[in-house]
Amino acid sequence: MSFDYPSFLYLFFLFLLFLPMTFIWYRKKRESAALFAAASLSKERKALQKELRQRLMVSEIFFLLFIAFIIFALSGPRWGMRIVPDHRRGVDLILAFDLSQSMNVRDEADNASRIERALEIASELANHLDDIRLGAVIGRGRGVLAVPLTYDNETVQNFLHGLGSHSISGSGTNLENLIDAASNAFQDSVPSRRGIILFSDGEALSGSYNAAIDRARRNVIFVSAVGLGSEAGGFIPVEVSTNEPEGFLLDAGGREILSQRHAALLRSGAERSGGFYIDGSRQDAVQLITEFIDNISAESRVLGFRREENPRWQIFIIAAIMSFMGMRLMAYGFYRREGKRKRKNKTVKALGIIFILLLFNSCNNVQGMLSIMEGNFHSVRGYYPQAISSYMKALDYPDSVPYAEYGLGSVFYALGESEAALERFTAAKDNIQSLIIDEHRELHFRIFYNMGIIYFINEDYDEAVNAFRESLKIDSSRIEAKQNLELSLLSIARRSSLPAPLIQEEDDEYSEGPDAISIIIFDYLREMEQEQWRSREWEEDESYSGPDY
Repeated sequence: MSFDYPSFLYLFFLFLLFLPMTFIWYRKKRESAALFAAASLSKERKALQKELRQRLMVSEIFFLLFIAFIIFALSGPRWGMRIVPDHRRGVDLILAFDLSQSMNVRDEADNASRIERALEIASELANHLDDIRLGAVIGRGRGVLAVPLTYDNETVQNFLHGLGSHSISGSGTNLENLIDAASNAFQDSVPSRRGIILFSDGEALSGSYNAAIDRARRNVIFVSAVGLGSEAGGFIPVEVSTNEPEGFLLDAGGREILSQRHAALLRSGAERSGGFYIDGSRQDAVQLITEFIDNISAESRVLGFRREENPRWQIFIIAAIMSFMGMRLMAYGFYRREGKRKRKNKTVKALGIIFILLLFNSCNNVQGMLSIMEGNFHSVRGYYPQAISSYMKALDYPDSVPYAEYGLGSVFYALGESEAALERFTAAKDNIQSLIIDEHRELHFRIFYNMGIIYFINEDYDEAVNAFRESLKIDSSRIEAKQNLELSLLSIARRSSLPAPLIQEEDDEYSEGPDAISIIIFDYLREMEQEQWRSREWEEDESYSGPDY
């Protein structure tokens, strides 16, 4: 057992101090009850006094239980395990760090270097954005993916703690290469808002920063820039040797090179891509970036499921309410003769048991249908993981199983998993037999109709014909089923009239026809894809002979 708020358990010390006071109150109330019983008839006085004492004792016990259950509920107890949807915000962010020598200039607050300030902002930002995927790209002449997109915040933090200007070899500053490397780090198979947070002073000695911004914008990737450094700038430090103090980088004429922040370049690129620019020297930089991310990721989505301890505070709330009701019940009522009271107690117990059984059965049915409605709500809006979770819950209620299986089949079909969808529709067909068919005709029709659609798409026209015929047996007035049945029959007739399948001639060239053209196009696309991967694999780093800062 674990507790969300274990500090509330300290209230039990006050509870122990409260026990003697409760005993004192009980003694006083018992004396009052004795005075009340003394006014009754002598033959009923003893029994009435006994009943009043019992009521007072039970009332005090219920009161103590009420206090104890409230304390337990406030502490948030958990035990047992459950599987819950893993909600994540639909945003992927790449932190892109410019590690050129100019980032070592110490013109930030407290004599900090630009890269130190960038890492400070990034580390604090990663702590605030622990429910989105983060990755990291570093660049010094060329961009390199250092941390792929991940939800593991600890991995990102460990990388940031070990990052420095010497973490990558290279020369010069090429922001175009850095932005392109960050853009290529995103996964097209994962639908999300995609953005790049660029940490740089804006000095681009090679490449076209604006061209990279335009490519990112075409790929629906926003670029937000954190400008490091100052407008006045500073000289670029460089180690003369391991035993000598640091000097400053010199140009070809022997003069110290002054590095300044190029805010205009960073701002124009960020605004053009749909991002924003922020001065890295601002104390609220992290807050502004976090608010921007929150605004574009107001909705969350489910990426899977995870196991967690089941919260049980509701049990103690219900127990506290029942204890309070029991305490109040003891304050009402009056004396009755023993025989009549026993008959009344038996009647109340019987009615209570019947009520609980009816309520339990009704709640099961209602809960199952509520889960179905919740699944339908998510499915219509395209929140398929949430819909799957709701339909899986509904499988625990027998009367809801056919609807849950049908809902799962519809979701799987929307996700392109036709085989899984067909399995779920088949399971729905098997489970609906246990229900009264006339009361669920629409569901019965839709099961066979959707099975026919899947068979038709899979070009299994014979099975499609059988499925559409079964759906028309249930409801012969549905025009869509009649049309699809005719299409299936026409497809069977057309397939039987097609010429022989593709054959290969003696000269190893394909014969002409639609199938031959499809194969030729497929081979061409496969060849182009392989050539694309080969060109990426053997692409050499750009040679750079310009200044290294």
